[in-house]
Order: sequence, then structure tokens, then C-alpha cells
Amino acid sequence: MTSLYDDGCTLTGALSVTTEIARCITLIHGPSGCAHHNFSLLHALHAAQGRMVPPLLISTDMTEKEVIFGGERLLEETIRSVVKRRPDLVCVLSTCVTATIGDDVDAVCHGSYQTPVVHIPTGGFIGGGFLDGHIQALVSLSLPAKESEKTPSVNLIGEKTLEYEVNEHYQEIKRLLSLVGVPVNVRFVSGTTFHDLAHLGRASLNILRDPSMVPVGEHLKREFGTPFIESFPLGMEGTLRFLERVGSHFSIDVTGAVTGEEAIQKAMVQDFSSLKGKRIIFDASPMTDVHSCYGYELAEMLELEIHEQGDPVPLPDPFPVGTSGIRRLLQRWRRRCHA
Repeated sequence: MTSLYDDGCTLTGALSVTTEIARCITLIHGPSGCAHHNFSLLHALHAAQGRMVPPLLISTDMTEKEVIFGGERLLEETIRSVVKRRPDLVCVLSTCVTATIGDDVDAVCHGSYQTPVVHIPTGGFIGGGFLDGHIQALVSLSLPAKESEKTPSVNLIGEKTLEYEVNEHYQEIKRLLSLVGVPVNVRFVSGTTFHDLAHLGRASLNILRDPSMVPVGEHLKREFGTPFIESFPLGMEGTLRFLERVGSHFSIDVTGAVTGEEAIQKAMVQDFSSLKGKRIIFDASPMTDVHSCYGYELAEMLELEIHEQGDPVPLPDPFPVGTSGIRRLLQRWRRRCHA
């Protein structure tokens, strides 16, 4: 079974980024159906996360007239109308229709407006899916940022804002970074402001959500000279190695932090000792080798037997972040095993 992030619409991928920016209006240049479909999807996913304020989307509402004669004038008029609402930023997303008829959306967005306007090309007919839209949005939104003097801080790049436990993952990253005294500069992009985006170049290190964000990491490295770590920390051992990699980059002795986190992990294993000897089977399909290795690591540490007749336990994709994420996962395993 494929997820929204594996396939899906290019436009939706970009919207999962732009709708996270505070005081940003996202303008979809295309037929009303594109906006309606995505509004419904995002609103439902946000509501599932307890976020009841609907995403701020506006459509140019193209008709057959614009499809035949072009929609650039309609787009300019809509942008000027949107700017009157005094947002901090307007993101203009193209659609399959506007890409097909050849509207020069970029030229219209470079007009003279009182508010910054960023064009994000998301015409899916040309190729690409959700992930491509996500990446394109991040690259486009990095363009207003300026190179500046580096500070000992990190950016979090490419958080998948629609995934389960996104805020819990962020809090765990902050906790781990605090152990080595390194702050977060910008979440790129979740709960971020246009002002934050301008300071993207200040961080000394970028931490990518996962390896799918490497194209964004490479782009930011070219633009600002910022190196990156390819993934949030996953797994018990992976969390310890993450602390070491961050410490190595900042030339910080992290021996105490690693020892302390390792002690927390050992205590956690003891807390779930009631699982010892249980038979389990991973309730996940499909399951890549990279994905499953963290499950096998946990099973070995807890002395669980993986057996086809075992209790099915969840192995979510994406895998929970850090030690705190593993604790939440083990709580679910314990309930499934009635331990």
C-alpha cells in the first residue's frame, strides 16, 4: 500500500508546505476543482491532528475562457486582490491546466506588488508526485533567504507536516539537541513565519527529516554552504550516533550526553520487561529493509521472538523519532501483547 508521500498529487505536496507558514495565503492558479479537492483533503488531515482552523487557500477559479485564451490576466488580478488582505507572503501554485496551456506564471509573480509573491511550479502533468511538490516548495521558499553570518544552530529541513506525531518528533529533536547545547534556528517549514525564512542561511547545520529530502539539503548546501545530516534520529543506536554526529560537527564533547541517553534507553528497556519472551509479528506492509531493521533492533533488545503466529504489533512508517518515539511505540506493543 502506497502512502500520500509515495504518490499523490504534486500540488498537494507543495500545499503541505505553504499552508504551514503563518500569515501566508496560498493561491492556486487553476480550476476550482483543484483547490476544492486539496482543501477537503488538507482540512481532514489537519482535523485528525486536532488542528481545526482550515488551511487558507484561494483559487483563481479558471474557466473554459481562460483555458482557451490564457489565464495570466486573471492571475494578476487575483494576486492584487489577495495582497489587499495584507498577508506576509503569497505563494502561487500552478496546476496541470496552467502548465499545459503555457501560462507564464513566473512572470506574473515577478510583477510589482506590496507583498512578496513566490511562484511554486506544481504542474503534475509534466511529471512528479507529492514528494516532488514538497521538494519544489522548499526549494522555491528558500530563494528569498539571504546568506548571513553563521550561528551555532541547526535548521530542521523537510518535516512531513501531515505525518503522524509530527509535533512529538519535533519536541524529541529539540530535547536531543538541548543535551549538546545546540538550538533550532528555523523549522523549514512547520509553524514558520516569512521572517524566519529570511534567516535560513544562519544555521551551521541542516538536519533533514529523512533521505528523501537530500535534494533540498544539496540545494541549501550550494546556496549557503550549509552541510547536512540525512535524517532525524531513528532507532536506539541511531539516536546515540545522531548525538555524536551533531557533536562532531560543532566540535562538542558529547560523551556525557551519549552516556546519559544510553542510560535512559536501558531504563526504558527495563520498564517494558513484561514484553520479554513474547511472540510478535510486525503489522506493516510493505516493509523495507531500512524500515524493518529498527523493529528487529527493538525485538532483540527486549528479547522478543518474531514468529508468524505472534501478536501483530505496529511498525509505523515513518518510524518514530528518537528515544521518546520508541517509548510511545513500545506502549502500543505492550497493549497489543496484553503484557
